[in-house]
Amino acid sequence: MDILVEQVRRQQPDVVYIQNMALGTPELISRLRPHTRLIVGQIASTLPTFIELPAFDVLISSFPHFVDQFRAMGICAYYQPLAFDSQILSRLGARKPHIPFSFVGGISGGHSKGIELLSDVAAHTPLQLWGYGADALPDTSILKSRHRGEAWSLDMFGLLHASQITLNRHIDVAGRFANNMRLFEATGAGALLITDYKDNLCELFEIGKEVLAYRSAGECAEMVNYYLQHPEEAEEIARAGQLRTLSDHSYSQRMEHTAEILERHLRQPALCQSLGAPGNISQDYQTLDAQSNMDTLSEAWKDPRIPQRQRSLVEMQLAELYSGQVNPIFKILANLLSAAAPEGQRFLEIGCASGYYYEILEYLLNRRIRYCGVDYSEGLIAMAREIYPNAEFVQADGANLPFADNSFPCVISSCILLHTINYLDHIRETVRVAQSYVLVHRTPVCRAGPTQVMRKKAYDVETVELRFNEAELVQAFISQGMLLDQAVQYIALPEQDQYEVSYRFRFAHSPRLELAS
Repeated sequence: MDILVEQVRRQQPDVVYIQNMALGTPELISRLRPHTRLIVGQIASTLPTFIELPAFDVLISSFPHFVDQFRAMGICAYYQPLAFDSQILSRLGARKPHIPFSFVGGISGGHSKGIELLSDVAAHTPLQLWGYGADALPDTSILKSRHRGEAWSLDMFGLLHASQITLNRHIDVAGRFANNMRLFEATGAGALLITDYKDNLCELFEIGKEVLAYRSAGECAEMVNYYLQHPEEAEEIARAGQLRTLSDHSYSQRMEHTAEILERHLRQPALCQSLGAPGNISQDYQTLDAQSNMDTLSEAWKDPRIPQRQRSLVEMQLAELYSGQVNPIFKILANLLSAAAPEGQRFLEIGCASGYYYEILEYLLNRRIRYCGVDYSEGLIAMAREIYPNAEFVQADGANLPFADNSFPCVISSCILLHTINYLDHIRETVRVAQSYVLVHRTPVCRAGPTQVMRKKAYDVETVELRFNEAELVQAFISQGMLLDQAVQYIALPEQDQYEVSYRFRFAHSPRLELAS
C-alpha cells in the first residue's frame, strides 16, 4: 500500500479507480485523497463490512439493487453491467466445439446452492466441470468424478470457446438480477449459454434467441438434452448470443461510458464555480393585453444571458441528484419515458436547453440512452455540445423541425409549449416527427378558466408564459390522432385553479402498454 500511495502521489491522477473495493480501507482512502480529484469504487460481490462507502466519490456496480442501496445512502452510484473483451477471440482461433456441456467456475463451499444445482444437473446430463474448490467436495459427489481441473485466463476462454453448451448460475448476493462475468465470457467466446432466469436478463439478451434461461435444475437438464440432440438450433442461438455480446456488451463500449461518467464528475466542481448564482427563475407575473409585443417575448429564450444562469441552477440540481435527493420532476419524466422509449430506442427532446436531461435520464434509467436534443437558442445548444460531446444536439425551432415524419419512436416536449404563442404549430410538428409516443413535460394548466397568457421574468429576462386550459390542450393532441395515455400531476392549487402536470400521449394505432401506478 505504501508503494501504491507513492505512485498516486507522484502521478497525481485525475481518478483513482479501485476495482477491488476490499482494498479501499478508510486508511487507504484518506492517504489517497490529497493526491487525486476523484476516488471511484467498483463492487459486484458481497460488500466488505469494514469499507466506509461514503468515503468514495462515485460507486459503480453491476448489481441494480446495490445501486439503489447506495443512492438511498446519499452516495452517487451508477449501474453498469460487466462485459467481454473481443480481443480475446483473435487468440482463440476457429471455433470447433468438442465439449458437449461444460461449467467453468467456482465449486467451493461458498457456492453451496450452486453445488446442489450442478449436482442435480450433472445427474441427468453429460456435464463436465473445470474450476477451483474441488478439493472440498466429498469423494461421493458426482461433481468430483466430472471435475477436469482448474482453468484460468486464456485456458478458461478456450474451454468456453470449445463448448457446445455451457452452464451459468449466480451466487446468492446477485438476488433477482443477472450480473456475473460468465454471461458475457461464455456468449463472447461463442458457446450456447444456459443461465438461471433473472428479472433483468431480458434487458441483456433475448431469451430463447440469444441465450437460454432455466428456473429449476430439471428444466435446465431438459433444455440441455434437447439442444444436444439439435446441434444446429443450438449453434444458431450461440451465434446470436455472441453477436449480441460483441455489439452491445464489449469492454470498449463500457469504458467509453465509464470515461463519460468520470468526465462529468471531474467537470462539475469547476463548472459550478464558473457559473455563479442562477438569479431569479420566475417572477413578476403580469397578464398580457392585446397590445403586447408577443414576437419579442417569444424570442426571449435566445437571450445570451440565459444559458449560464439556467445551467447554474441545473448544476445545483445535479449535485442534489448525486447526493440522493432526486427532484420529483426528474423522476416523473424518467418513469414516463421508461415505457415509451425502451433500451436502444433513439428519442428526441424539444426544448432541451443545455441538454441536462441526457445526463439525468441516463442516471435514473440506469442505462445508456440514444438522445437527440433540439433548442432554438444558439447559446444553449453551444453549451450542450460542449458539456455533452457524446450526445446529439440540433439548433432548430420546435415549430419547424428538420426531421422527417415519424423519425423518433418517442418525442419529449420539454417545458417548451408554455413559452410559445404559436403552440399549436409546435404541437403539430411534435406529433409529426413522433412514431408512437409524445411526452409533454412540466405543463402549467387550469381546469375551470380559459388559457391565460402572461408576461414574466425568467432568469431576469422578460418572456411569455402560458397556462393552458387542460381540456383544450389535451384536445389539441387528440385532434392530431393521439390519445392521452397517462397524466402525472405534481402540483395542485385548486383554489387558484392552478396545476402542474406531465402528460404521455400515444397514437391511437400504438399498442397500449400496461402502466405503472
